[in-house]
Amino acid sequence: MMLGRITTLLVCSCVALGAWANEAVQRTNEGFSEYQQRLRAHLEGHKVWVDESNKVVELDAVMPFQRQPSDDCNESESIGLLLFHGLSDSPFSLRDPAQALAERCIATRVMLLPGHGTKAEDLLDVSRESWRAAVAQAVQSFSQEVDSLYLGGFSTGGALVTEYAWQHPDDIAGVVLFSPLFKINSSIDWLSPWLAPFVDWLDHYPSDDYGKYASIPVPAIAEAYKLTKEVMHTVTEQQRTIPVFVALSEEDATVDSSVTMQVFDQAMKSTLGSQMVLYSTSRANTQTESMKVVNTDLPEQKIFGLSHMAIHGAPDNPYYGRMGSYRVCGWYQGEPDIYNECRRAENNWYGEQGELLTSKSAYAGRLSWNPYFDDLMDQVSIFMHSVQAP
Repeated sequence: MMLGRITTLLVCSCVALGAWANEAVQRTNEGFSEYQQRLRAHLEGHKVWVDESNKVVELDAVMPFQRQPSDDCNESESIGLLLFHGLSDSPFSLRDPAQALAERCIATRVMLLPGHGTKAEDLLDVSRESWRAAVAQAVQSFSQEVDSLYLGGFSTGGALVTEYAWQHPDDIAGVVLFSPLFKINSSIDWLSPWLAPFVDWLDHYPSDDYGKYASIPVPAIAEAYKLTKEVMHTVTEQQRTIPVFVALSEEDATVDSSVTMQVFDQAMKSTLGSQMVLYSTSRANTQTESMKVVNTDLPEQKIFGLSHMAIHGAPDNPYYGRMGSYRVCGWYQGEPDIYNECRRAENNWYGEQGELLTSKSAYAGRLSWNPYFDDLMDQVSIFMHSVQAP
């Protein structure tokens, strides 16, 4: 795949990104395996472990990785999806869709954003420019290995890949977004840049989840806020015909889903092939040419709504899945008794944070899997195989 204008965004060579970013960002002409080896050495020396006896698993969780289609696929042209995780997360959060789509004849690669994979304190001085550099360098590398390149992202990763695609519309076949961040779900998110020079943390808990940080420092929130403002300006001011697939929850407590829906309607919906899957507790199951609504009020499964992180999680994930070893109860971290009850309850309710969920259980957990995951992966695969490549 030829990327005629890609060098204009390879900012790694001209912007001082800081020591951590220089380690995390893939270098020009650096092979993926070489990059993995270099990054692994850095992570081994700087990571804070949840359980030191589990180092191999914890390191593997945060490492960039790729999945290749089987030889049975026999595709005439290779299709690749380059994926980026969200703020405070790691490549582990995208393991399920990467594997599922590889099984559907799509080559997938998941990258690590600077400031992640080690300890939350490494987000204190991270910049959105380093995240952009990570995207640009990874595109430069992966584009040489596939015929049609799609970009995908979860949350902040979704904002980053949307911006890149809009800036390089001739180089990207399409975009796949899971719970993309176009606006933080808060009426005071605008305060974060003002607080950042003076306040490092609003809360600061040690993580017991080896897949992500428990707390995000204010400076990193400010960077995400500034990124969303810039991405929104780019997307709404520049008309593009890039096919986009978006999956999100109407009850999302992290990102403002109403803004995502507005962005889709105004800037993405008109492109042939663009689709949205909306999970909602209040809407009935419906489907149009560009939008599918899936009701997620599922009392028989003790699920009320899909959380921000549940959209792209497989029910059989051994860590975050329905019977997984880890339960996400982070919103109770200031209340240890309730937090512990949430973690060990055998017949609990799950969903997204809100009064309706807590009315069903005083210690309800955050849903970390999508009961319709396989259907979603089928839809993403059909979208990617059917959209006309550039």
